[in-house]
Amino acid sequence: MEKFMTKNGVSVKAYKGDAMTLLAFDLDESMKRNFVGFTIKILTDNNRTFYIYNKMKFEDSITLHRPLKTKDNVFSTEFSPIQKYRWIHVPSTIHYIENPYFGNYTYQVTPRYVIDKKLLEPDPELTVEVTINVNYFTTGKIDVGFTRSFISSQAFAYHFGNQLNLRPNKTDLTFDISKVAGSRIIKGKDTKFTYEEIHQYLGWQARDRITDFLDEVLDNEELKLDVFAYDFNEPTIIDKILILAKQGRVRILLDDYPNHNTPDCYETKFDQLFRTLALHQGQIFRGHFSSQAHSKVFIQRKNNANAKGVKTLTGSTNFATNGLYINANHVVVFNDETVSQLYADVFDASFGKQQMKAFKKSELASTNFKLNGHGLPNTTITFAPHPEDFATDLFENISSNILNAKSDVLFAVMKDNSKSSILDALKTQIKSEDIFTFGITDGRNDVTLYKPNRKTGVKISALNINRKLPKPFNEIIGVPGLGHLIHHKFVVVDFKGENPVVYCGSSNLAFNPEQKNGDNLIEFRDRDIVTAFAIEAIRLIDHYHWLNKDIRSDANPAEMNLYDGTESEKWYAKYYNPNDLRCMEREILIK
Repeated sequence: MEKFMTKNGVSVKAYKGDAMTLLAFDLDESMKRNFVGFTIKILTDNNRTFYIYNKMKFEDSITLHRPLKTKDNVFSTEFSPIQKYRWIHVPSTIHYIENPYFGNYTYQVTPRYVIDKKLLEPDPELTVEVTINVNYFTTGKIDVGFTRSFISSQAFAYHFGNQLNLRPNKTDLTFDISKVAGSRIIKGKDTKFTYEEIHQYLGWQARDRITDFLDEVLDNEELKLDVFAYDFNEPTIIDKILILAKQGRVRILLDDYPNHNTPDCYETKFDQLFRTLALHQGQIFRGHFSSQAHSKVFIQRKNNANAKGVKTLTGSTNFATNGLYINANHVVVFNDETVSQLYADVFDASFGKQQMKAFKKSELASTNFKLNGHGLPNTTITFAPHPEDFATDLFENISSNILNAKSDVLFAVMKDNSKSSILDALKTQIKSEDIFTFGITDGRNDVTLYKPNRKTGVKISALNINRKLPKPFNEIIGVPGLGHLIHHKFVVVDFKGENPVVYCGSSNLAFNPEQKNGDNLIEFRDRDIVTAFAIEAIRLIDHYHWLNKDIRSDANPAEMNLYDGTESEKWYAKYYNPNDLRCMEREILIK
């Protein structure tokens, strides 16, 4: 969904994502003189009103011409307009984190000007207002949910401090998430917070989609659950699964590749506990294909003799504290019986040693399952491990689509250094000046940051971040001990083109693992779904690019002001330079 409004030379387009909004702005070139940025004010239909915050501020002498009110903040865009032509708003990141609200959000965007080193008041004649519904993403048949992946962020440090406290210790499989996890001085008060509050904040919509899915099974005795699991230690999920185990309404295929098969690992502890509680023998099978059982899938099935598939949850999110609260991940829910029966068939064809051994030679491993109709968007699903010839054709088709993109390529992939024509195609497009390319990985090599007067793309690393930032910023949780920050495996092609597509799921998009791992790869050709993933890619790149480059650990705090009153076109000139990536970005997002 998109909403576009324009008035008096100012234009705003709002794109709907998963509980987030991408705002794109434009300003007629004739209106640039003395222009210093955009103010964004938000009004919700439950009477909340606030300004989006900036990360940095203007000089006080430029902005503070009246006494501050109690709720005023010099970092808000009321006093420090943002110097970008787009912004992604995620509700409850800063405001109202204890009480997220979903409904209609009205964004009031106003260009701001400085005359004689004084920030002028917002001109209502230049304020453009656009209203869009902000809620979890659903097409009816497809739900999409993303983790917040903000454990290394100013927002998390402000609310929860800079200590890694997702679990009380490294040994207990489950624990009481209502217990106090820590405290933080906020506005002079010692504010305590629980594990539940941390988990809810970081797990965001992916966590909600998972817990809602499991609760549907728990609340309906006519349903049972099948599970593909890789990492498996998230306490709320474990508790719900164990209830179903006692009732004999769950089967689990749990990976036992070497890293999941040590005596002290969480998966072994779960296996032992599950077997003591399960109503029936044989409700759990530990195994792997040629390599890992890498899927992360829940399948609701009828709790009767035919056991038909009803609903399926899949994606990149491991059912673990890392997967939900550290990694950037996605879940996809299919509210469709045809799709769910397909996943149920794959589960039945994998649940057992002989089944896993034979799977690669089955029809399930060598078919592009094309599904659409009855409200289901144009969807193709494949299930690995594949035979080599099938994997070759699959990778060639996706690579060709990436290399022949007409508008844009955006991606978030855990690693991009594996043998893979798909990953090679992404690297090729980063160097292109013909399309808009934005990407993020957890790899440290071949990082390409934005450079003025260049149209080539951006590829950043989530691992190359600064932990200790200059004042007034808080110290954040750093990479050591976190593992992967980007665990997504998705690629968007032409989200602003005529044939938008996204590839997502559990596959690492690596050629050899696609012939060895148990995985599922999903292709959606639906503009709304593709847009949701495109916004997620931009959100992550914005966040980690800022930590990579724009704020330096050796910077002087005096340099942290956005604007010091000096007349300069430097900050916005790039948005109007046809040979600059920022100009391409402005034009592509506003059209």
